[in-house]
Amino acid sequence: MPAASLLRKSATLPLLFLVLSGAATLAQTSSSDVFSSVQNKTSDIFTNVRNILMVVGALGVLGLAASAFFGHFKWSWAVSLLGGLALIAFVSQIITYFGLTAPVTTGP
Repeated sequence: MPAASLLRKSATLPLLFLVLSGAATLAQTSSSDVFSSVQNKTSDIFTNVRNILMVVGALGVLGLAASAFFGHFKWSWAVSLLGGLALIAFVSQIITYFGLTAPVTTGP
């Protein structure tokens, strides 16, 4: 049993060294680089999701047209769909208007 315990202790030191060296490397990257990368990725994701939702909304408009053709049109569905599409279309402008974007920092 003591040999197994010694093996476990000797294996933890290199692992601890790797973790600490990785943390030191991560600490060297500036926070503005990390946050700008996160902001760019979330902006890309938001744009792609918005495009997909617009396509789904267009299919909803076609569904409303088909229901109107067969006499089952409901104004509550039309108002809900148009309100949702307007919200999706203008949410990025609303966020920019209220200044909810990440602040831009200059060099050190």
